[in-house]
Amino acid sequence: MPAWLDDPVDPEATTYTDATHGPEPVPDWVITEDAARQYERGALKSGKEADVFIVERRLGDRTNLLAAKRYRNLEDRAFRNDAKYRRRTGNRRTDLAMAKGSKRGMAFRAQLWVETEWTTLSRLWSAGAPVPYPVQRQGTEIMLEYLGDDDGAAPRLVDAAPDAGAVTGLYDQLLDALRLIARAGLVHGDLSVYNLLVWNEKLYVIDFPQAVDPVLNTDGLGLLQRDVTNLCKWFAGRGVAADAAAVYAELLDIMRLT
Repeated sequence: MPAWLDDPVDPEATTYTDATHGPEPVPDWVITEDAARQYERGALKSGKEADVFIVERRLGDRTNLLAAKRYRNLEDRAFRNDAKYRRRTGNRRTDLAMAKGSKRGMAFRAQLWVETEWTTLSRLWSAGAPVPYPVQRQGTEIMLEYLGDDDGAAPRLVDAAPDAGAVTGLYDQLLDALRLIARAGLVHGDLSVYNLLVWNEKLYVIDFPQAVDPVLNTDGLGLLQRDVTNLCKWFAGRGVAADAAAVYAELLDIMRLT
């Protein structure tokens, strides 16, 4: 028996019923019963605002490998300057506290990042976008579909090293993903080859805590243009006819912002 099976996660802290669930229909592979046991399989990656761990959920002969994204306290994050991504809550006192950076405001800001990622992933998955299924949310942890297998996680696009034939197909998938995100009225805000995963020849978009509405956020279109420019530059450097200006114009048209 692997050593990690000796260290089950506290089931009271990670039960499915007590958590906020992902969108319907729940995929058949998701184990939803609270009788399931969960086990830590180790760290997957450390990011600017959160750490990701691999968790195995077991119920009899059924198993799920899940990616548990656990957000750090705002003061412990490498990325704290979130002003251009911050959205207003509509509560004057809360918005003022967040702007001033008070202790209460910092707690609200930290929670907004978790809420933004959860709601964005749920919305995009329901729209058919290539994102991992959001299984559950509990506190500052989001449990996601794990992309990979027992031998390792899906590589980031920057590490995947696709050949000349595959890179064109991945670019076409990227454009389809950007169109779906635009139709949902969203901008990723920090999209690059570092938060695109490749698994079974399919491209997936991850990491949405900074996603914004391009109409409500005054920096939204600038963030979109930056995302498109950076990605098209990477693909163009690998021989793809990637026209950033044309892609940006198309996405504006989809969002009816032209």
